[in-house]
Amino acid sequence: MALTLEHYPGMTEEELGRIEQEARQRFGLADSLVLHRYGRILPGEPIVLVATVASHRRAAFEAAEFLMDYLKTSAPFWKREETAEGAAWVAAKGSDDDAAARWTAG
Repeated sequence: MALTLEHYPGMTEEELGRIEQEARQRFGLADSLVLHRYGRILPGEPIVLVATVASHRRAAFEAAEFLMDYLKTSAPFWKREETAEGAAWVAAKGSDDDAAARWTAG
């Protein structure tokens, strides 16, 4: 079993920077960091790191949730899962879209 994450270099970094900047403005962050692996990843290996720095813990937690929801639903990564049955592209989950929708509801 494995997961392969593909992306377009340059485009992906630019888009991650854009959403990170949005999180900084939206939640008043002092700083943030998003690292996302790509390539072939085996079960149990780390995939993503999101760190947020804010003067209030709630803002830091909400910003981290916002960033993770974005990474799950809108970041320009394509996921291909390898199982005993073969390899297949991973489809988006409705529950992930529902979680991300709360950030655009207004």
